[in-house]
Amino acid sequence: MTQDTSQPAAAAGTETFKQVQLKQLELGVQGMTCASCSSRVERALTKLPGVAEASVNLATERASLRFDPAELRPDAIVKTITETGYTPLVEDYEIGVGGMTCASCSARVERALAKLPGVIEAGVNLATERATVRYLPAMLTPAGIAQAITDAGYEPRPLADSGVEADADHARRAQQRGMRRDLWLAAALSLPVLVLSMGEAIVPGVTRVLSAVAPMIVWNWLQALLATAVLLGPGRRFFRPGLIAFWHLSPDMNSLVMTGTGAAWAYSLAVLLAPAFFPPEKLIGLQAKTARVLREGAEVEVPVEQVHAGELLVVRPGERIPVDGEVRDGNSHVDESMLTGEAVPVAKRAGDRVVGATINQHGLLRIAATEVGRDTVLAQIIRLVERAQGSKLPIQGLADRVVRVFTPLVMLIAAITFGVWLAFGPPPAVTLALVSAVAVLVVACPCAMGLATPAAIMVGSGRAAELGVLYRKGEALETLSHVDTLVFDKTGTLTEGRPRLTDLETVDGDPAGALAIAAALETHSEHPLGVAIVAAAKEQRLDLPEISQFTALPGYGVQATVNGHSVLLGADRLLQRERIATAGLADRAQRLAREGRTAIYLAVDGKARALLAVADPLKPEAPALVQALHQRGLRLAMMTGDGWRTAEAIAHRLGIDEVQAQVLPDGKAAAVEALQRAGRRVAFVGDGINDAPALAQAEVGIAVGSGTDIAIEAADVTLTRNDLGGVVTALDVARYTLRTIRGNLFWAFFYNILLIPLAAGVFYPTFGLHLHPMVAGVAMGFSSLFVVTNSLRLRRLRPVELGGRPEGLPDMPLAEPVAAA
Repeated sequence: MTQDTSQPAAAAGTETFKQVQLKQLELGVQGMTCASCSSRVERALTKLPGVAEASVNLATERASLRFDPAELRPDAIVKTITETGYTPLVEDYEIGVGGMTCASCSARVERALAKLPGVIEAGVNLATERATVRYLPAMLTPAGIAQAITDAGYEPRPLADSGVEADADHARRAQQRGMRRDLWLAAALSLPVLVLSMGEAIVPGVTRVLSAVAPMIVWNWLQALLATAVLLGPGRRFFRPGLIAFWHLSPDMNSLVMTGTGAAWAYSLAVLLAPAFFPPEKLIGLQAKTARVLREGAEVEVPVEQVHAGELLVVRPGERIPVDGEVRDGNSHVDESMLTGEAVPVAKRAGDRVVGATINQHGLLRIAATEVGRDTVLAQIIRLVERAQGSKLPIQGLADRVVRVFTPLVMLIAAITFGVWLAFGPPPAVTLALVSAVAVLVVACPCAMGLATPAAIMVGSGRAAELGVLYRKGEALETLSHVDTLVFDKTGTLTEGRPRLTDLETVDGDPAGALAIAAALETHSEHPLGVAIVAAAKEQRLDLPEISQFTALPGYGVQATVNGHSVLLGADRLLQRERIATAGLADRAQRLAREGRTAIYLAVDGKARALLAVADPLKPEAPALVQALHQRGLRLAMMTGDGWRTAEAIAHRLGIDEVQAQVLPDGKAAAVEALQRAGRRVAFVGDGINDAPALAQAEVGIAVGSGTDIAIEAADVTLTRNDLGGVVTALDVARYTLRTIRGNLFWAFFYNILLIPLAAGVFYPTFGLHLHPMVAGVAMGFSSLFVVTNSLRLRRLRPVELGGRPEGLPDMPLAEPVAAA
């Protein structure tokens, strides 16, 4: 979760630049309950010196920021969050350190620990042989601390009484346990209050029974004690941040909850203490956990966090592979469907790579761990998903701006409501005034607004990951939903990226002899077309003749001497340069070019002998992909370095709208920029190193999973499965997620616009309609429930299956087998 990036900064009054190393930091933040909370923390972090970017996500309870470590220390960030009224997730860990003999040893360990990402403070005591580390659990685990001590040359010794779990989610689970405990405690204390205050409505005649047992004043005081216990016990989580928010003149949702519940409690207590002043009123307030490691010749079962790179692991049939590694011994089949989506298990033997969390099915495997912990493929995917879920979409800015003024406005409305009803309401005016003000405060809690965007992002991006689509940042969700033009790189994206020989026509009726000669020449060439010819000869198990005097002719082909004969192999311009007649093969060559195939001539001793055609076959799902994208209203373009005739033939076959051919690798980004200048919102789909600039230039870059690491790194969206259906899935997830967010925001705004006037009693004089605080609380909870439930509908999204050839496409094979004339 850490990343150093360089950013040029101009020196004042000079033309020179310096490189500022920015660090990425992520930490958990507890106590946030609405969008105004997260906005408040975000504003406080943004104001810190050296912070280039800060984002706080309510749903994941995480803060992410990029800052200059020369100007800002992590402890200052933690202190700022604490002073803002929230709780940064920080843990203290104590571990023994063996092998230290002097002060320089302890200083070395201390420096090694201090350099770890997420460490706020580290100290090492030589006398007690212990290290104490204060760290951010969102960025570091105890296993990582132990590994750093090992890397420094010393022995980590976990303490039996340290009481710290090795799991980085320890703090979150502890918080969940605390919230669950408070929930049950609140329910246990509130249930008697509900029965005592509303028992007559639930069970008629219960009031008489209670009165027979004890006077009602006793039961009323019991309610007061229980309600007070709820408020000061489980409910205390709202009061501290709410008071701090008031102190900073920036009231938030905690302030509203605190004010609403506190006012209701104070009013009820006043009624109980001085009933003469008030009339009667009733109120109610998927990874392996362990691994078998071979140590000292024996199998030892250890937590997966303690597996080190280079160790040998034993994986039995039916078990999950704990970490990424390489098979050293054994044969088996591994179910990789969780990563690739392919249901058919993949055969594995010595030398093959395996990925953590996949399932070994049949044989026993011994695996050498290559990537462990945070470096495994699964861990990287999880980080990508978390980063996307923690991002803030541009549409969230609307909700943030509304929430920023909404809370003070609600407080003002509540005050006006109280004042108006107190002055003009029917007697007893104070009761109606207070009940109305409390109802406004309770019903107006902006929980739904705060959940509208992050809830949909979490569900949408999480479901997309299950379907093989990874969003590197959440902004790509919104941007992709708005694109109107999709640009494809041809080779390796729309095509298989593996050219093969499709046609062979000879003059003398000896196709095997012609293919053997052509393959003999191409064995000395690394051109992809030549590789296809050599592969075809190997498939037919042809014996290749010896060649001599081989010469490459750039832009034309190759020449050599074969068994005393002069041989040329290349494009038609090679024969034209050498003034060799095509012997009637030219018409066939033109037809092949119209079909998107590259024609190659073979000439022997100055006479044309054969015509070969090589094509990079289209992926089977490419035609259905184009049709599906057209149905979604997108304009499609294709970029390729191929000649215009070949490129236009492929585009015509697929139904692609625009073609840009003979585009050099460094010209793809410029071509995308030209489309953007024309007013297009462009997404680029590619897989190669030469696609990286275009992927970065486009509004959204989509890298197919079979592509290079550089292309994937430059992209905003990565398809983990080599299936073009992922492009449509990514687009659909983005559009449905944004549609869900808009629906959530509309409901949240509509709910408040409708119910705040009702709670304030606007309709009471004319229609007698009024919102009781109890009903207001239910309505407020229902609005949040609606937003979450609406977002969870995204879980029902299904992958887009591109099967078969769409109707209307010409019945033309995508590639044909080698055939003789």
